[in-house]
Amino acid sequence: MSNMNGTLPPELDAAITEYYATLEPSSSFAARLEQELRQRQGVLLQHKTKPRSHFSWSDKRKIVQTLRARPILTLIVVLIVLSLLTGVAYAIGRLTGFVPGFGFTSDIQSVFLLSKPVEIITKDVTLRVDKAVGDESKFWVNLTVLGLSGEQDFIQAFVSLPNGEKIPMQMSSSTTVDSNGVNLTYIFPPLPTATSDLILFIENLGGKNFRVPIKLRLAKPGEILPSEPKQSEQLRSKTYDGVTLVLDHISPASDKTVFQVSLHFDKPGMSLNSDWNVILTDQNGAIYPAVDITPVMMDGNTKIFQTLPFSGNEQLTVSLNVFPNAKELPVSIDFSIYDAKGFLFDPGTEPVVGQTWTLDEVIQAGGFFLRAVSAYLASPTELRFEFESAENLTGVMLYTPDPLLRSADGGIPQANGKISAGLIFEEIPSQPFEVKVMRIYYTAHGSWEIKWKPPAAPQGNINQPAPSSAPTKEAYTTPTLASTNPILLEVQRLAQQFDAPFQEGPAWIHVMTEKKSNPQSGQTFPPPYLISEQWLETDSNGYVIRSVWIDKDEHGNTIQLSATVGDYSVNFTSGDAGFNDGKPYRFSADRFSGDLERAEQFDVSVTREETTCDNGQPCIVITSVESFSQPTLLAGETQAFIGSGIKGWINLTTGQQIQLQKFLRLEDGTNRVEYTERYLLVEKVSLPPQEILDILAKVIVP
Repeated sequence: MSNMNGTLPPELDAAITEYYATLEPSSSFAARLEQELRQRQGVLLQHKTKPRSHFSWSDKRKIVQTLRARPILTLIVVLIVLSLLTGVAYAIGRLTGFVPGFGFTSDIQSVFLLSKPVEIITKDVTLRVDKAVGDESKFWVNLTVLGLSGEQDFIQAFVSLPNGEKIPMQMSSSTTVDSNGVNLTYIFPPLPTATSDLILFIENLGGKNFRVPIKLRLAKPGEILPSEPKQSEQLRSKTYDGVTLVLDHISPASDKTVFQVSLHFDKPGMSLNSDWNVILTDQNGAIYPAVDITPVMMDGNTKIFQTLPFSGNEQLTVSLNVFPNAKELPVSIDFSIYDAKGFLFDPGTEPVVGQTWTLDEVIQAGGFFLRAVSAYLASPTELRFEFESAENLTGVMLYTPDPLLRSADGGIPQANGKISAGLIFEEIPSQPFEVKVMRIYYTAHGSWEIKWKPPAAPQGNINQPAPSSAPTKEAYTTPTLASTNPILLEVQRLAQQFDAPFQEGPAWIHVMTEKKSNPQSGQTFPPPYLISEQWLETDSNGYVIRSVWIDKDEHGNTIQLSATVGDYSVNFTSGDAGFNDGKPYRFSADRFSGDLERAEQFDVSVTREETTCDNGQPCIVITSVESFSQPTLLAGETQAFIGSGIKGWINLTTGQQIQLQKFLRLEDGTNRVEYTERYLLVEKVSLPPQEILDILAKVIVP
């Protein structure tokens, strides 16, 4: 408690001074604080004869200068007063901030950036270090390499410090730039404090070793987007089945707001077995952009999004979204070898394929009670175990320390409701061995939402949400493949014949299709039957400027909804949002020409036959079949597949492509249909239903 009577610690003193000297507070905060101070001036300034009429931020700096000379107890009192004034509790700590491409840093005063890009040019390869960022958590390097050919191994890399110490990389990733280039990202452990010179070594890149000198400098004000001071209690959702959504950081700027959210789990070893996003809505249901800008090397349980700047008066909700059902999350829990629970299993000395053992073994794992009810020998080297289904349980992964083990798989619920999991051996052990549960899969049920009042843009003009309409785009002609193939030319001609009336605008185009699929075991989308509805608005030149896409199941339940305004799209179901390729397009019902173009490029067999449509009009059936280099037998199949193909039905009178079918060809020459998609309706209307206009009105364009 001796510090209570001393001055501020140097690091806290410097942090507060830096914060108040370099950052401009949000105007809404200033106005709110001024109003609240005025309301309380009769209490706080009761001994003054003349109350102050204005609160300026130059006065704020004077307050800070006064605090620097007073005991830390004064600071605590002031923080308590501020919490009483604002109703928000703030935590004392270092100042966080957002570094583009890197993510949030825990201390903006200890961030080092690349002084200038560095380029190394050889005869064949050009390597350019574009960015480098170091803080107390890691050292991150981003570079572009051009002139590569074939597959590359980017694993070997390290940095060398001036004292000769070598620091190996922790992680790396690569993304394709073009046909001969990649973008590389490396992450290293944090560098020693104030490191400014180092050497980056990359080995065997394009057959060469690279030595790249790098200079770092301390980040300057304005290069890092500061975060709002953290509240003592994080904004977080309710916890359901061990999963919580947390709003970690918020960085407001004059032209955007950056925020980070993460998934927190109650138990070690828990993870989400699916990609996820968030949807950002206001109190009126409007959907604000939430564009994913998460750095490629970030933990999959954390994501960073960019949205609009705010006035500070909005009431927002951040909702977790996982496709296809945001209220059912696929979660798993991994157990270490030492924590895994199991039972002893005796296969006997001479087990035979097809043999079954009756079991009654109960295992407690991750809050679940698992009951193994049977085992059977599926092949000379594979044992499968069946478990009774428990509440929310969807799968089990097994393990055994027996040295004969070669692999394991986690099964999914079977038709009989039980759960299957397998162990594959070099040969089945002849002695009893321990079967352990290494992982369980389950479904978390809930609605993960965070109510959030965003900070106001700190300065400059706040970008007002754009109306959900888009300007007419410049004309763009979709190129077609120059071909002499008569079948392809006929299909293209018929498609253009049907599309022509719909490419004259302005208009609304209404399209309905149905899709019947043969889903594989464990497949969740698409369902066996899917009906899709599209509404497209076109401009005077026939180019699509707004659209809505709705997927429904056989019972009419909406399972996916998305909308596009201009070049910006939002998936209401999954939370994905962002800009498209920027190329304007006209409506086309042609689903077949692209497949035939690819078939021609790869010299795939294409046939044509004439038939009669369901309505009695003449039709043609076009079939394209690609043969595999060798038969492929998939697990659970009795026949191998020798090829795949597509089949399309086209009305010769109207030119409409009525039906498209994709299939796999079996060894006996028959086809197993994967899905059949059929047009139910294509029409032009003057206006869509009001519910479609209401959906488009909810989309806020960045």
